Amino acid sequence: MRDWNASRENPATINLIQFVPTRQEATALFRYYSKYVDYLYHIIILKRAEAQINGVYECIERGSPVKLDHLALLFSIAASALYLQLSSESSPYSEICCQEFTFLTGAALIQNNHSASPTLEGLQAVMLVVHYVCNLSSHESVSALFIHGAVVSQAKSLMLHCIDSPRSREARDQSKVDPVEVEIKRRLWWDITSSEWFLGFLSGPQEWTYQIYPTHMSVNQPRNVDDGALEKNPSLASSPISVPTDMSFTLERLKLSFVIRDIIDTIAYEQLNGLEIDYSKILELDRKIHQALSEVPEFFRLDPGSRRRFANLYKERPALAWQRCVLQQAYYSRICRLHRQFFIRGAREPTYSYSHVICLQSARKVLEIKRIMDEEEPKFTPPSSVVWSVMHHIFMAAVILLLDVCFNWDDILAEKRKEEVLDACRILSKAQQSSCLVKEGIQAMMNILQKHWKNDKLAVPGGSQPNQPSSPVSGPAEDPAQSVIVPFEPTDKPMPVAQTWDSAPNVSTNQFVDGDERQLEDIWSEFLENGYNYTFEDADWTGLLTELTSATIPCG
Repeated sequence: MRDWNASRENPATINLIQFVPTRQEATALFRYYSKYVDYLYHIIILKRAEAQINGVYECIERGSPVKLDHLALLFSIAASALYLQLSSESSPYSEICCQEFTFLTGAALIQNNHSASPTLEGLQAVMLVVHYVCNLSSHESVSALFIHGAVVSQAKSLMLHCIDSPRSREARDQSKVDPVEVEIKRRLWWDITSSEWFLGFLSGPQEWTYQIYPTHMSVNQPRNVDDGALEKNPSLASSPISVPTDMSFTLERLKLSFVIRDIIDTIAYEQLNGLEIDYSKILELDRKIHQALSEVPEFFRLDPGSRRRFANLYKERPALAWQRCVLQQAYYSRICRLHRQFFIRGAREPTYSYSHVICLQSARKVLEIKRIMDEEEPKFTPPSSVVWSVMHHIFMAAVILLLDVCFNWDDILAEKRKEEVLDACRILSKAQQSSCLVKEGIQAMMNILQKHWKNDKLAVPGGSQPNQPSSPVSGPAEDPAQSVIVPFEPTDKPMPVAQTWDSAPNVSTNQFVDGDERQLEDIWSEFLENGYNYTFEDADWTGLLTELTSATIPCG
């Protein structure tokens, strides 16, 4: 961690050992990852990964060869943990630390010939990079390992798509196969598959398509069991969904992905061919997504009764409280996206009025969930404002409310609704102070918003250029702000990066001043005051929402 020149070297020949963190630093990073990162995408068994990382250091101490795929897993955990921790501190080093460790992850995989002969631990390392640092630009010499098509190819090379085929089951019966490893493979395959389907419902080149088909796989869903119980009894049966486990969130996220895939299958043809969608299809898909939402376990619900009933559970297992918010926000943001094509039409045509109403309700739910994230115990750690997928959802919800105010500028409740929009804007402003990389994402989306606005005088002070790539994290999931950073325990805090940086680049500290918040709120206030001039041509507002989604694609 003391010489940040790794990415200047050839990944195939670089001496990786010289860049390995000290054992103490690795322990702190792993502890931080376990507590505050892993809950979003649970694709490793923590105790097993910890043993593999310890094995790396034992090999180094003995002077024996290191398992390169285990080393890649160590580097990927360091990348994701440092990225989120330093982002929450608005550190200017968060991005470059993450890029260096991502490069080292890729270098370890290249030296292990991962593309031709992938391993389970190597694929786990790739997926951690994809999930937690996916919006950061990897060094070109290793970036090919982390693109989605390569990930799917690696998984198929490991035969993950046919884990539970008759031939595979027969082979397992005839040989000694670690049943826990088989379960990890199921988790990895379904994580890749669900992410693929979520991507198909996001703007961009992959929109309305996917390459993993249900009929082309034979893989049981992961079991609803805690990791500790699974390690003790690998043949343990799956618990009912009403029983909270380490896998509860993963399984509920998977259920949502099934609905998303159904949406793609149902309306992709019309979308790709520019045809009018039969509104009855939208209503039927809306019914399916609401049905899935109604079936989530009680401990993942946000009604006051459920929140009181499971308060002690959330204290014991804070990850469940955080996952509950992420899951609910994922549902409501997708409901909003499903209906947004009919949003403005629903305000003026009674036939589509349901879409107008449900879009507004869902956008308000997204914002309400953000406030729960910020205000209720146990609070998110790191704060939800540093998770880009969360803030992307907030921005989109704010724009929905903004468009509605401008379209109905003479509504009797117009002033109250303007204040509602400005409240959402203040959430975005505070988020900029929580993470410099989230600030970049917000600026990128502000430029899209400015480009589509009719008033050329509405410039974005300090904004990046239109279509400039940004690098905020994603997180989970899938897509609100807290200015107080929850302090880490002393044993959890890695060595301050700025103090161990021997060759620190000349970068701006990117500190935030009061003017940043005032500027952003002023810009939105001008949008609101001049909104009556907006013509609301269908191509304008639908194009705006599409571009905002693809400007900085969230991973969750």
